[in-house]
Amino acid sequence: MAVPAKRKNVSRRGWATRPAAAAMVVTVYALDGTTAKIALGLSLPVAALLYLRRGGVARIAAALAMLAILTAPLTLPQLARLPSVFAIVDAFKDSAGHRLLIWSFTGDRIAERPLAGWGLDAARAIPGGKIEIRPGQTWLPLHPHDAALQLWLELGAPGAVLVALLVGLLWLRLGEAPWPRLYAAAAGGGLFAATAVASSGWGIWQEWWLGTLGLALFATLVMARAAGPPPPSSLPGATPPR
Repeated sequence: MAVPAKRKNVSRRGWATRPAAAAMVVTVYALDGTTAKIALGLSLPVAALLYLRRGGVARIAAALAMLAILTAPLTLPQLARLPSVFAIVDAFKDSAGHRLLIWSFTGDRIAERPLAGWGLDAARAIPGGKIEIRPGQTWLPLHPHDAALQLWLELGAPGAVLVALLVGLLWLRLGEAPWPRLYAAAAGGGLFAATAVASSGWGIWQEWWLGTLGLALFATLVMARAAGPPPPSSLPGATPPR
């Protein structure tokens, strides 16, 4: 039986993208950034789980992401105060230990103004932030290296709640989107990687980082149209994905 031309084209596109995907993986692991490597590694099992049970996994991810953002001031600052945890993290990488100290300092400042926060982009000028604690390391260089803590620090509880709702909504919409199964799993892996990097990487207001996130979201939505027609189970009136 002849294979439809459209299916042939989709198959060719799939094979053509594999070298590009392999090149991107090699590039990530060839660079020095540990956060990107960890985020990529963890995103793969998340994508696999989404492929198997997209709806349920997306709902769990939404709840966990919102919980992580809302409880960040109560959890992350405590890590530096656990001697065994701090020793392991600091031995793994000096900058990782410094990050725990930054989170501890940020948690104390959040506790001073938990509702209103210190103001947009105030992380750069928080009192005491430029005091040196170790050679070449200060309490708060430019930002807390965690998006949730930065939101709490600068925008207080209202800002953190709004962003938590936004992230939760992204996961829920992913679980309901009428996309092919494999494409939705890949998109979910990308969403997890982006939030993982935001949780331990750059300042949330950096223009290039916001631009990267916006471009990634735009590309995901646009390429969903080219990924192929959705399976019958995802059409209106059908049983939603598990």
